[in-house]
Amino acid sequence: MMRRISQIAAVMAVALLALADPTGPARGQASQATLTIRGSVTAECSIGISNNTATVNLTAGQATVPVATVEERCNAANGYVVTVASQNGGSLSSGTASVAYGLQYGDVAAQNGSVATTRTASGQARSTTVSVSVPASPSLPAGEYADTVIISITAK
Repeated sequence: MMRRISQIAAVMAVALLALADPTGPARGQASQATLTIRGSVTAECSIGISNNTATVNLTAGQATVPVATVEERCNAANGYVVTVASQNGGSLSSGTASVAYGLQYGDVAAQNGSVATTRTASGQARSTTVSVSVPASPSLPAGEYADTVIISITAK
């Protein structure tokens, strides 16, 4: 029984201490650490052309004929540049004969078959129409006249 009384006394002493200091026993100095969480998104740019072959009437001539639709997509934070370049400097050629044509990328007219336009980043697809204008050239020699236009996209 004496032992039981000492156990009860010890429990009561601990309870009284807890009531006297509700925060509990003294704790050591606080400690903290930091965690940095990072993520990244790689810049991705792509370009697609809906039509890669177009025919225009060189004999009669044509003005502002839509020949293709280009879909641009780029998520680069600083935007991107679309470059359009004619391999023949803005001329359709057949052997030694050629005829100059006007090339337009959206609202921007090419000079000598080349144009560069800067875009802001959106991550969303943007469609742009490529158009050409050719003068009437009824005296051109017979032949297949062609030019290759290269359209590229580059993150800024």
